[in-house]
Amino acid sequence: MPHTPPVRGVLGQTRTRALWSIAACAFLTAGCVGAIIEPDPSANEDPTNADPTNPDPTNPAPTDPEVLTGLEHWTAQCSTCHGVFVGDGGISTGNNNGDFRLDAASTIAQHGDGLAAYINDTMPKQSPSTCQGTCADSTAAYIRSRERTVATLECSQPNDLVYGIRELKLLTSLEYQRSLEDLLGVDTEFGASLANSDTTLGGFLNMRGRGLNGTTLESYKNNAEAIATWAAANQRPFACTDAAACGQRFVDEFLPRAFRGPVPDEQRQLYLALFQSYPDSGMQLALEAALTSPLFLYRIETGVDLQTAIDRGYYTNTSDSGPPAGDPVETIFAASFPPGSGRLDGDAWFFAENGAVEVTFSTPFTASVVIEVEARGTNYGDIWPELTVRVGGTQIGVQTVDDPVMKTYRFEVTGQTGTPSVRLEFNNDAGTPPFGAGQDANLYLARVSLVVPSATPPPPSDPAPTENPLAGVDASAFVLTPYELASTLSFMLTGSTPDAALLAAAQADQLTTEAQLRAQVTRLIDSPRGRQHIGEFVSQWFELDKVKSASRPEVPDFTPEVKESMVREVQEHFFHVFYDDAVPFSEFFGGDYTFLNRALADFYGVAGNFGDAFVQTEVPGRGGPIASGAFMAGHAHVERTAPILRAVHTRQNALCHYIDPPNSPIAGDNIDAQRAAAQMRVEEREQQEGALSSRDFYYLYTDEIDACAGCHEQIINPMFGMEDFDNVGRLRPSAGADSVIETIGGTQKTVSLSGTLYGVDSTSDEATITFAGAKDLSNKIASTTAVKTCLVRRSFRFLTGLAFYDRDVDLANRETLTDEQRDAYNCSASRMMAALERNQSPRDMFIELATESLLRLRR
Repeated sequence: MPHTPPVRGVLGQTRTRALWSIAACAFLTAGCVGAIIEPDPSANEDPTNADPTNPDPTNPAPTDPEVLTGLEHWTAQCSTCHGVFVGDGGISTGNNNGDFRLDAASTIAQHGDGLAAYINDTMPKQSPSTCQGTCADSTAAYIRSRERTVATLECSQPNDLVYGIRELKLLTSLEYQRSLEDLLGVDTEFGASLANSDTTLGGFLNMRGRGLNGTTLESYKNNAEAIATWAAANQRPFACTDAAACGQRFVDEFLPRAFRGPVPDEQRQLYLALFQSYPDSGMQLALEAALTSPLFLYRIETGVDLQTAIDRGYYTNTSDSGPPAGDPVETIFAASFPPGSGRLDGDAWFFAENGAVEVTFSTPFTASVVIEVEARGTNYGDIWPELTVRVGGTQIGVQTVDDPVMKTYRFEVTGQTGTPSVRLEFNNDAGTPPFGAGQDANLYLARVSLVVPSATPPPPSDPAPTENPLAGVDASAFVLTPYELASTLSFMLTGSTPDAALLAAAQADQLTTEAQLRAQVTRLIDSPRGRQHIGEFVSQWFELDKVKSASRPEVPDFTPEVKESMVREVQEHFFHVFYDDAVPFSEFFGGDYTFLNRALADFYGVAGNFGDAFVQTEVPGRGGPIASGAFMAGHAHVERTAPILRAVHTRQNALCHYIDPPNSPIAGDNIDAQRAAAQMRVEEREQQEGALSSRDFYYLYTDEIDACAGCHEQIINPMFGMEDFDNVGRLRPSAGADSVIETIGGTQKTVSLSGTLYGVDSTSDEATITFAGAKDLSNKIASTTAVKTCLVRRSFRFLTGLAFYDRDVDLANRETLTDEQRDAYNCSASRMMAALERNQSPRDMFIELATESLLRLRR
């Protein structure tokens, strides 16, 4: 027997080298290095390296003389820092480092009619006197010509296929944690050690384009050692008594789930060797290697070329596998099997040796019924378990269970009546050398069901046309394998690794037709993991988790339990409009009710008989994401509210309006002096009046700063009307006449709630909404096109990681959209909007996107 090193976190250098060799081999075996992920250079020119002498080769030259002159000035004096505008995009590329990218719409909104004057006085930074007069006027005209103000969701070719992007995605800390929980039942938080490495795009966790660095690699390694030690001690993923049998079961059962698809033979042999070389600690070592493998840590969405997909027969199974002659009328699960041969192992009945189990249905048999058995097997060599089914002592069928994933097998029964016994047998466990008895094949049974045919057969229908998802696909495109598609769908809709049912569908090529996809997508969305993921979407969308770190020392009852309940309050409201088809999406913002439990009702001072569960409750002034404790407390300061933060994030989160911060590179050189003057104004007013209301305090601080002037004219200052909530999310006492009482520094101040929202579809349109207080504003924007379009934009970003509109790209990460991508993604987004409009259902919209071709097809 080979020597086994002592087991601790790390079992020595030899073992460590072996594990990392396996991990490295996993990357090579997956075919995910080198040219396979390197895009065609001709299709991926780096816009940050654009030649300033040819500033916009993809866009026709402007025809307006002033704009054309402005382009010439831009090329000569602005492009060195700001880069070029590519195609018809509204955001410039920035310099070679991506710095100083300029968003035309945001710049116009900030400077308004004063844009030319700003350029005249301050630009270019290195020589502010070289573009004045007509140069400034024409440059401003050129910037205005590049403005894309509204996401119109227009689609020029609505019937065309849409292609996503080939990529590897490192799991976010949340995806990593949930995968560990679902694979091993881990109940300790391991993702937290990786959270600092998470990046965001468009406000959502997103690891597109991210690789491993030394810090995260060490965290993965330490986590894997701790998890593997715990798992082996707790018989996870299963009990292990015989090294050879455990090794085979590990590569047959655990690895395909952990790696989200078939495991190459080279990998299988490497893992089996660990069990052979280290019989006492093989499970622990194998888990450490698996949990640090790129096949586990990365979402692989690279696909294969179209011809290979066709040659392999992907997406050709258009038949549904629903039970014949009706649905099961009675099911007996493994947990309810009577004592006998075998034993319960998790949620399956496990036969390691020949044996049988008998069950009896309470439903009487008719002349012809069907017995369904959900089973899976493990093999050693060429031996797979055989399932024999007997009813009333009569053998009705023998089935080789040659699939390591649970699959449903059906047996037709005739000539039986009453309630005969149903016997499920495992008979071919021969103990084939070199294995002993019980070590050559195993059988697992999840359930047995009785299917009784309907008395009246369904009327015949015209055969549906055969669906071919690969018809019309561009010859240069790539196609995700069914397993890659299953992984994409699972992480997209549940934030976790695929479950056994989804992997079984991939193996059976039953992610082919729209009906097959919709069935799986609906199941995932409606699962507990799906509901949890939907809650995560709304939390990230409105930055609800900010409230959890909010410190309010002067309010001792602002406890962690209250903060957690505030987040749940908004999530429960979104669940209400998402999962209940009778509730339109507009009630997320416009419903005059909220969802409270005992902790939150007590904190808000709402009377009633509350418990731990959240219940729908009418509370004047509350309801929805904006008029909520989480949003208002999360966008506030320790001693004051934050009217500007509330206004900015209301616009950005609810309406998808983007506002540049005043300290951006275009703020101007005199901003420090202007801030000092503002500080003096505040101090003078405080000497005269004592403590100032938060509304007055921040108005004085920012009103005469040039960099803030554009926002204060129409974007922020008129939106100071959301001061009906204090800095812990409680409603303030009314002072009558659309005003409330703010207590600041022990002094009470009457604060007006009047406000005007200038610009609804964008910050620069002419629509206005007058309101008084956060809930009034929320009610008035609830049914606007802007709110629904924002839902589409945020959902698209959350689910796919992509942006379909220039204003949604993340400037800090140098994202760009090609003209082809912009139009194609808009087509997907337009279909999402159509699905939302049909029933006012965000759930329907999610399902629509999850069946789009951009998930299966890549470039």
